[in-house]
Amino acid sequence: MHTILIRCLSPRVILAITFLSLTLNASTGNYPQWNFHFPLSNPTTISGSFGEIRTGHFHAGIDFTTDQRTGFPITAIDDGYVIRIAVSPTGYGKAVYIAHPNGYTSVYAHCEWFSDKIDAIVTELQYQKKSFALDVNFQPGEIPVKRGELIALSGNSGGSGGPHLHFEVRETDGERPINPHFFEMPVTDETPPVIEAIRIYPLDEGSTINGSSQPLYIPAVFHDGRYHLKGNPDIMVSGTIGVGVQTIDYAGENWRRNGIYTIKLMVNSSQWFMSSMDGFHFHETRYVNSHIDYAFRKSTGKTIQKSFVDENNRLPIYTTTPERGRIQTQPGKSYDLEYDIADPYGNISRLSFKMKGIEAGPEATKGAEQHLLYIDPFNPYFISMDNFKARFPANSFYTKVPAVFELIPGNGIGIGTYFKVLSEDVPVHNYFDITIPIPDEYKGVKGLTGASISKGKLSYAGGKVEDGNMKIRTREAGIYCLAIDTVPPTIKLVGAPAGMDYSNNEKISIEIKDDFSGIDSYNCYINGEWMLFDYDLKSNRLNGFFRNLRIKPGVPQVLEVQISDKVGNKSSLTVEFKYK
Repeated sequence: MHTILIRCLSPRVILAITFLSLTLNASTGNYPQWNFHFPLSNPTTISGSFGEIRTGHFHAGIDFTTDQRTGFPITAIDDGYVIRIAVSPTGYGKAVYIAHPNGYTSVYAHCEWFSDKIDAIVTELQYQKKSFALDVNFQPGEIPVKRGELIALSGNSGGSGGPHLHFEVRETDGERPINPHFFEMPVTDETPPVIEAIRIYPLDEGSTINGSSQPLYIPAVFHDGRYHLKGNPDIMVSGTIGVGVQTIDYAGENWRRNGIYTIKLMVNSSQWFMSSMDGFHFHETRYVNSHIDYAFRKSTGKTIQKSFVDENNRLPIYTTTPERGRIQTQPGKSYDLEYDIADPYGNISRLSFKMKGIEAGPEATKGAEQHLLYIDPFNPYFISMDNFKARFPANSFYTKVPAVFELIPGNGIGIGTYFKVLSEDVPVHNYFDITIPIPDEYKGVKGLTGASISKGKLSYAGGKVEDGNMKIRTREAGIYCLAIDTVPPTIKLVGAPAGMDYSNNEKISIEIKDDFSGIDSYNCYINGEWMLFDYDLKSNRLNGFFRNLRIKPGVPQVLEVQISDKVGNKSSLTVEFKYK
């Protein structure tokens, strides 16, 4: 048993309670004791937690702040060997993967630079492949590292939203990320999660909430040492009901909104539902779209974590009743519900509320949706409308979804007829194929591609021409059409010194942009030889760091940059510069 302080952010109230510890420890999941060396020496806080909900995935590690700066030393947490190095303008950016003798792999992402030992290997491989982007596996013992050895400098590379270290622990066999909080880290957190609201859902045609067949959103407030529903409303329910909670966590005095470790729902003093962010496989991470109320997040930006499990949600993070969290209400029966929300350090917040079962009224049988055709979530589905087609593989949906498909006359955005493929707020798990027939007048036209339309904006969707049709492969529901992109990407030199003399400069920078499909390829040559330029997608920059450029000083330097977009439009730039 542990006595834990539960502290509310506002007002500042401290409440001591006793409960079985929810804190992660090395015995959870039979994980071994591992007192590893912390990868950063500078003081840090957590700016992103394990399992945190991101767009289309769960966060697979912990983000540690680096004081909004780059260049802090990153050291290996234990003895091991480098098993993989990846370099990308997106995603993890520059990342190092170290396998350890205990069966785990540590991951260090968004690095600015690798250590000299690792950087020499990476740079040589990049020149061999003539590619900035790289993803290479290494044999055990090929690049050994010792505990505390410098492996990289912290950065902001790839898809990072600001300088930080993204740190992961994975099971080496299978690369399954696990919660790094299983192992001791020098992070202090006495701040409990914040419960912001709940949402109550009618889950079948006979269900109502206060006489309505629509979900009900109720904010939460804190007083008397715990959370309550604002206004203490009466909640009258009928039929099958589900609930969800809007909750976030703050790590210590760092007021960044982080994710939650455990969500536990009690119904009439019995545990009804529990989710625990212990670990998940990467092939499971897209089930986040079933874990949350996807449509509500799309429309409001608010994240509700559901406490009932869709029939085709295969996440392994749940402990539920046979009803999978659904509450079968009975007329005249009262339901006492309590949420226990915990972070990895044992800080817990609680919310209690009541529901009362009543007889279903006439509202329960109203609404047009009951007359719609629904798609079974488990089986493949195919539809064809005037040669516009959509083909979904099995297990593309988490629950049954309305089969909403429509051909819409074009209104000048894009080309031709629009094909509505489901409602935009329907989550799709697997990639599916869309076929759009190409009008005769556009067959063979340069720059023809697939596109999507949302809120009046045309976006690139890719695709390839086959048998007079545009074939688009996607995982997003919405409206699709054809588009033409003949505008080449732009390219220009930026930050050039006086006289084009770069002798005292760290790098030479080129700005590259494309207004529609995006940059597909980029190559830089100096005096006819391929040269390594880093691509930073966030800033639209190609950066040639002179430490990595294999040029001969003191001779005229001619830089040629060649780029193309994803439709095949090309641009080039040639400049002369000095480097003594």
